[in-house]
Amino acid sequence: MSHVRVGARDGAGGALSPVVTITGGSGFLGQLLRVGLQREGWEVRVFDPYRGPLVNLVRRRWLAGDERRGARRAARAIRRAQLRAEPALIRTRAIRRRADDILGERSSITAAFAGSDAVIHLAGIPHPHQPGATDADFLRVNYDGSVNVLEAARAASVPTFVFASSAQVYGINHLARVDELPLPEDAHLPLPAEGQTTYGFLKGAFERYLAGVCADGSITGVALRLEYPGFRSMGPENLYVSTSIENTVAGFACALRPPAGLRFGAFNLADAHVDPEIADVQAYIARRWPYARNRVAGNGSLMSTERAQQVLGYRPVSGGRYVDASLVW
Repeated sequence: MSHVRVGARDGAGGALSPVVTITGGSGFLGQLLRVGLQREGWEVRVFDPYRGPLVNLVRRRWLAGDERRGARRAARAIRRAQLRAEPALIRTRAIRRRADDILGERSSITAAFAGSDAVIHLAGIPHPHQPGATDADFLRVNYDGSVNVLEAARAASVPTFVFASSAQVYGINHLARVDELPLPEDAHLPLPAEGQTTYGFLKGAFERYLAGVCADGSITGVALRLEYPGFRSMGPENLYVSTSIENTVAGFACALRPPAGLRFGAFNLADAHVDPEIADVQAYIARRWPYARNRVAGNGSLMSTERAQQVLGYRPVSGGRYVDASLVW
C-alpha cells in the first residue's frame, strides 16, 4: 500500500487524481513522463525554470518513436526548427525564465511541492560528459541541488520521493569489476580512483543520503538507476542496454506507488531483453567476461530488473518505441 491519496474526492464528489511534481519536467525525460503519467491518471505539475505551452511546443519530440517511412527525416527537420525557435522566443521574452530553481530558497521549493503525493527529481546536469561542466558544477547542481529538493519535499510532507539515478553508478561504460551478470543492484560501485566519473559517483552518494533520510519513515525514497531511457542501444558501449518509452514510463509509474513497508530502495530500470538482431548476448558475455557468474537467461539484459519486478511490480514489455538519439543530443 502506498501513501498516495487515491480515492480522495473533490468538491463535486468526483475522485481526485493523485498529484506528482516533476523537477526538470520540461526536459526530454520530463516530457516523456508527463505524457505517460497523465495517461496513468496522474495530475502532473512541473518545477522547471522554463515551462508552459510554448516550451512544450519547442521541446516536444514530434514523431518520436514513429518508424514510418520518412518520419525520422521529418522529426529531424522539426527538431532543427525547434532548436532555432527556442532561443529566439527567449530573446523576445515570449518564453520567460521562471523562479523555479533547485538551488533556490528551500521555503519556495517547499511551497511549490505543497499538495503533491510524490516528487520525481530529474533536474540536474544530465550526462557525465556534459560539455563545459566541471566537477564543481556536478557537486553543486547534481548533489547539493538534489539534497535541497529532497529536504523541501520532506518539509512539504510529500509521501514519496523518486530520484532519477543512473546506471553510471556502476561505471557502465567502463566496468571496473564484474562478478556476475546481469548486474544486480548490489554490484560493485566504483570509486573515482577506479575511473568512476564525478557524475556517477555523486549519483551513488545521493542515493546513500536519500537512504539515510528515509530511515525514519518520514518519506519513502525510490532511486531508479536508469540506462538509456527512451533510447535503443546499438552497441556494447553500455552493454546493449535499452529502455523503451513504455518501460521508462512504467518503471516510474510503479515507483510512484511503492509497497507498504518500503523506506528506501534502489532499482535498475531497463528493458528485460536485447533485440537478437542487435547482439547475441551469450556470445558477448563469453567473449568479454568468461570468468563472470552468468545468470542471464537467453538474450536477456545485462542489467537485472528482477528486483524492480519483485518489489515494485515492474513488468517490462517488448516491442516498445524508442526515440532517435539525434532528436535529443
